[in-house]
Amino acid sequence: MVGSLLISMAIFGQTPVSGQPAPTSVTPPRNQIASSRFAPDPSTIRELRMIGEPAPPPPAGTMIEGDRITEWNAGGPTILLFWSPFVGGTESHLAQLGDIGAKSKTIQTLSIASGPRSRVEGTLKALPGRTPIVPRTILDDTGGWRQAFIEPLGLTTLPAVVALDEDGEVVYHGPMNTASMALARISSNNWSSGGYRDSVMEYMSRQQASGALVEIVGRVRRGQATADEAVTLAEELIELDPENGGRQIAKFDVLLTVANRPDDAYAYGRGIAARFPNNYLLLNDLAWNTVSLPDVSRRDLEFALEMSRRANAIQGYVDYSVLDTLARIWWLRGNADEAIRWQLKAVARAFGTWHGDSTRANLDAYTNGYLKPGEMPPPYRSPRRQ
Repeated sequence: MVGSLLISMAIFGQTPVSGQPAPTSVTPPRNQIASSRFAPDPSTIRELRMIGEPAPPPPAGTMIEGDRITEWNAGGPTILLFWSPFVGGTESHLAQLGDIGAKSKTIQTLSIASGPRSRVEGTLKALPGRTPIVPRTILDDTGGWRQAFIEPLGLTTLPAVVALDEDGEVVYHGPMNTASMALARISSNNWSSGGYRDSVMEYMSRQQASGALVEIVGRVRRGQATADEAVTLAEELIELDPENGGRQIAKFDVLLTVANRPDDAYAYGRGIAARFPNNYLLLNDLAWNTVSLPDVSRRDLEFALEMSRRANAIQGYVDYSVLDTLARIWWLRGNADEAIRWQLKAVARAFGTWHGDSTRANLDAYTNGYLKPGEMPPPYRSPRRQ
């Protein structure tokens, strides 16, 4: 559900904030928001199922490669890889598992396959490398492994990995394609299931808090809540998560739009810039939101230009999205030549994927004659975006 984002949080201890140093502790400090009213019930979070709980005993099955496993490894971690020969790309994960098991004297690795035995054996024989290392493999022909792990953990994507510690407790589970960093930390004995739990709770709490702010802003627009209530909620979230610059941007947006307090918004925005002077993402957000959000009664283009120039200076005027903001500001200031000059630089650096399509659309808007300098370009969403 939340994939690699949760992994990065588990690695670094808490959600990284751009421009802020990453914590070094394996077990993160408990973030206030993870114990706030926005925290979900841990039992409802799939990623936390069985974390810190004893794994069931090794189920029955048919050994395809290596010795039978009758008990969990007491000398170090155990890594279980669940896979099917019908899922493409599995060979590289199996080779990775075999390599881990061959290089470590303390880590126990086991691949658990589902599917016809002939297809399973064929996949193992086709592992890459001149001398491929075939991991110890069991065929789950009884369904015992699926019933013991896949179903209770809610794993729906194969290949999937489950990791146990030396006490036989589940410390991690998830899709193999997002598990590399977690496995590296587990393999080096630098993993905390408690820290992982805290990180997941922190992330999910932040998600629910963000949803609450979106919800109340919608209610304000429908006349079902007051702007002051939205500002109060934004301030509550900042108090719970004071180093999260995105929370402060959210308050800036609320002040600027639904609260219609532009003077307060720009004064607060300068405070954000002072607190995060080297965070080009936040500086760009201040500029872009000023010139792009709807329902802004007064767009302070001098403020936007200052923030955009600072953001671009940090990036060396090479980030297409930040250049795109600078061009937008010049366009709204009525200077078409300067806007087009910067937009051409942005387009030259924009990705060829849908991520860069809006940048190219903005250049078209500035140059094809249907938009006058000073007029807001229409909202754009790439048809290639899924």
